[in-house]
Formats: sequence, structure tokens, C-alpha cells
Amino acid sequence: MGRRHLATGVGVLAFAFLALVNGFDRMSEQRPSFGRFVPQTFAATSSRRAAADFLLEPDVQAARGAAAAAITKDPLEARSLGFLGTALLQSGQVLPAHRAFLQAAKLSKREPLSQLYFFEQELSVGSYARAAARLDAFLRSVANRDVAQVMLAMFEERAGNGAYLTQRLADSPRWADAYLRAEGADPERLRKRATFLARSDVSLDAIGCDAVLPMIRELGRLNFRTEADSVTRRHCPGRAPEGDIADAEFEAFGDDTAPLGWRRYRSGDVRVTRLAGDEARIELENRSSVTRLVLSQPVSLAPGSYVIRAKVDGPGGQDLVASLNCTTPSRPRAQRQRIDRDGQTLTAVTCADAVLGLWLRPGSGRVVVDRIELSPLNP
Repeated sequence: MGRRHLATGVGVLAFAFLALVNGFDRMSEQRPSFGRFVPQTFAATSSRRAAADFLLEPDVQAARGAAAAAITKDPLEARSLGFLGTALLQSGQVLPAHRAFLQAAKLSKREPLSQLYFFEQELSVGSYARAAARLDAFLRSVANRDVAQVMLAMFEERAGNGAYLTQRLADSPRWADAYLRAEGADPERLRKRATFLARSDVSLDAIGCDAVLPMIRELGRLNFRTEADSVTRRHCPGRAPEGDIADAEFEAFGDDTAPLGWRRYRSGDVRVTRLAGDEARIELENRSSVTRLVLSQPVSLAPGSYVIRAKVDGPGGQDLVASLNCTTPSRPRAQRQRIDRDGQTLTAVTCADAVLGLWLRPGSGRVVVDRIELSPLNP
């Protein structure tokens, strides 16, 4: 019986007892004298915890001993067999490990270590449907998003043309949530995933804005504008940016639901505020002694030269300057060109994570910006 069921069925007192016993159990690892207070069933938790610690060190032999002790104390707990199977597998004892995982899976279809083991086994022989079922079970029972992303990545790599993946995304909300949120996925994996979702030849209906917005925002956070735009156009076309600048007139500034747009950089010395009124305008102020970054956004530009212009309402436009870099905005060099008049020239190079930055020099007072425009130097 799980802790939640025990608390509900027996009451608060039983839950308090369980918590207290677990407290004694934790202390028994540091003070052996406490061990005599721990009932046999709960004492298995100490051995399981020790097995997990030994696996992380790694000390495979000690992990085997601790897992075996946990099984002796509580033979119906599948997690102990999962730890034993992991220890055996790490020591190269493949057949005994397989037996341990098999027994763990018989005791509980949601034991995560055995699910992970058999998931990899099914993938290795091309049983993608059965591997998908294992991953289903894992996603239902485990909240570890990092491991879920590893398993999804393994499935993506080995499932070939994506037919199995497409079907699961359409049929399973758990798959779609883990796949689209992509929490814990490395940047290149995220880019590949976005490219797959954006392909017109993939037989997947438009997923919808609510489902894909987490992925689009993560792509934007990493400055992968090309992939973000592609996913947006395919699955959330009504929110796709128009032009090279997203939200050029600041209409969606400060809207957390906007998939792409401006990031503001505020501190005690820097103020970035949207002014009230019918027309969207941004007020910038830098009270520090150095040029500071105030706004940025990812861009997707072909290599070449571009001109950026800002429509500034009032004074201070001469102190607004732009940068165009890969990965992270870098403070621009001294500029004679004025972004609020003829514009400032920027050079785009080939990179997947280009980012446009707007900077404000010190001593400029309050600068109000109505619009940002970016266009090729020689269209």
C-alpha cells in the first residue's frame, strides 16, 4: 500500500507514524542504535537507500549487497529488485540482471528501473510498439523529466521514419506533454525535435498553440528563432511573427502568452517600462555609468548587412545602439551612426542562435521608443 493510500485509509495518525518511522529509518543510517526502533518492513528502505547511494558512487558490490538485504527484508518491493538488476548489469552479469528486472516488472509494471531496462531491450531489437508501451508506463509512473527526455531521445533516434512517434504524439497526452515541453532536453535535441514537428510531410495534425507554446518559448530562450518560427507556422499559425522583428511595435510587450518577442533587462539602474495609452510605447532609462543592455530578441537572418532603425518619440535617440551576435548580446563599440535617423548597420553571420540587442548609453534620461525596424542594407 502506498503512503498516500495509507494516509487516506487509516488516517492522520497512521500517516504520522509512517513519517516518524521513516525519520527513525533515516537516523538509523547515522546512529545504529536507532535501528532497533524500525520495523522490519520499513528497515528495507534503509537498504534501498544504501543501494542507490552505492550505485551512484559507484560501488557495485556494495550496491548488490544492500539491494539483496532490502529484498530479504521486503521481498515484495519491486524497487529493491530494480536496484539489484542495475548493480548486476553494471558488473557485467547480464543474465542474472535480466532475471532481476523481470521479477521487478512482474511485481510492478511501473517499477522505473525495470521499465528502462526493457525499454532499451525492445528498442535494440526493433520492437518499437512494445518500447513505446514501456515508455508509456514510465511516463505514467515517474516524474523524472530528465530521464523521460533521455528515453524520448532514444526512441527518436531508433524509431526510424517517425511513424511510431507521430502516432504516440497524436494518441497520448503524456507523450505530447513530455515531448513538447522538452524539459531537460539538450539544445541540439530540441532543434531536431522542432525540425521534425515543423515538417510538412509528417502526418501530424496541427497540435495547437497551447500545446506547442512551451517548446516555442524554450526555442526562443535559446535563440533558435528559425526553428521557433517553423513550429509556430505549422502548429500555431495565428501567433507567427511577421517580419524579421517579432513585436516590432511592442504591442505584445510584457504578455507572457506571446511565443516570441522582446526580453527586458531591468535592474536598480535600468528601467524598461511599457507606457500606458492607446499606442504601445517603451520607455527606457539607464542611470548607471556604463552602456547597458535593455532589450533583446532572437532573430533569424541570412548572412549579410542589415540596417536597424528605431522610431524614438522625443530626445535621447542618439544614445540607443544595437548589437547583433551569436548566443549572447555583446556590448557594441562606439557608434557614429544614429539608430533614430538613418539607422545603424549590423552584420549577420551564419549561426543558429543569433540575437539582436538594444543598448542604452548612460546619461540619456528617459528614451521613448515606438517601433523597431530591421531590413537588408541592399535588398
